[in-house]
Amino acid sequence: MDKCKNCGSVLIARPANKQGRNQLFCNPYCGKLFRGEIRFVDKPKNCRWCGVELVHVGAGNPKKFCSRQHAAKHRQSLKPKAPSVEKVCLFCSNVFVSNLKQSKFCSSNCRYGFAGQAKKDSRAASPLSFDYECDDCSRLVVSVKRVTRGQHGRYCDFCRLRRRRERYRVKTAKRQKVLNPVRMSADVLIERDGNVCHICLTEIDLSLARNSRFGATIDHVVPVSKGGADTLENMKLAHWICNIKKGNKV
Repeated sequence: MDKCKNCGSVLIARPANKQGRNQLFCNPYCGKLFRGEIRFVDKPKNCRWCGVELVHVGAGNPKKFCSRQHAAKHRQSLKPKAPSVEKVCLFCSNVFVSNLKQSKFCSSNCRYGFAGQAKKDSRAASPLSFDYECDDCSRLVVSVKRVTRGQHGRYCDFCRLRRRRERYRVKTAKRQKVLNPVRMSADVLIERDGNVCHICLTEIDLSLARNSRFGATIDHVVPVSKGGADTLENMKLAHWICNIKKGNKV
């Protein structure tokens, strides 16, 4: 029976039908030791952190710890630590010892208590009402919660709806290949011409949604596809169904 040249352990017999040379070592680790490529190292028997007995399987570098967590704790313990100094807790004013520069409280309860007290103080210092003036119509808006100023300002409910309709109309005009669409809403046409459809000459119910069958829409008198301009003079109010039936006719 063949034996390992380094440790003398019995080698597994090679099958008769398997080609190749005979095995000389039980594992690559014994081969490197025999050739002098590495020096012999006694494998540790216990974990360096918790002392649990280690089980070595196969070749390779010997294990020193039972888990990665214990290896990380061991490396952390070897790092030089800052000297401990006495500090005063910001919440309870008790003296405590710590080696961390950012520590300001003696316990987590004091940290949570300080954060809660700071929140109460900020609420007490803030005004009880958050009233503001609309940036369009200068109307005073009574609000119970803080309304932050957006990209273009703060508005009342009516002006906010009008601004939203203006943005929607700009998107619709761009889908119609209009290069420089006018930022306006149907409210301007209602103030100028009233709520009358210029196609069927009947009254428009303004309470209906814009995309409903008889809702209010903006129609170009001379269609944009026929060379009409996207201006206030070329726009009139119309029913949605009338606008669809007209199409791009003049």
